[in-house]
Amino acid sequence: MTMQELLFDDGAIWFFGVGIIASLLFILTILMLFTGGDGGLDADVSDSSDGAFKVLSFQGIVGFSMGWGWGGLAAFRSLDFSWSNSALFGIAIGAVFLWMLWLGFKAMHDLTGDGNIDPNDAVGVEGTVTVAIPTAGRGRISVVVRDRQREFNAVAGGTALASRTSIRVVASRSDGTLEVEPA
Repeated sequence: MTMQELLFDDGAIWFFGVGIIASLLFILTILMLFTGGDGGLDADVSDSSDGAFKVLSFQGIVGFSMGWGWGGLAAFRSLDFSWSNSALFGIAIGAVFLWMLWLGFKAMHDLTGDGNIDPNDAVGVEGTVTVAIPTAGRGRISVVVRDRQREFNAVAGGTALASRTSIRVVASRSDGTLEVEPA
């Protein structure tokens, strides 16, 4: 079978045409992302839109079209499906591509976070003085909050605490400073 017959005869042109155009758009999008832009092709993965709309974006349409085109062509030529069964097979492959895109967007979303810890979450936690706390001033303490070690400014309510002293956080002030006592 010649290349002409394989790609253009008996209705295969529909699968090939959609697959090749979608692949070229995909390559163009990737090249634009590598060169520092998205060309307005909504490559943004921020929380500003719903996950369904991210999948139904330019990338989603291109991904589905690639799956439909190449999956349909493979079913039409290699599996000897009829054109309509090949189109259904292409829809299934396109849906798999959309599912993989959704997983990618979900993974990127799960990586986001501001990393901020509310000082109130440290109340009741034990830690260590890292910078000595004077009688009438601030020092620094180290505590583990939400499985992360954090340092905070701290006061000891009129008592001096030396570095490496074990402490317990008793309160949080509005400015983010923690009040501590010896543990």
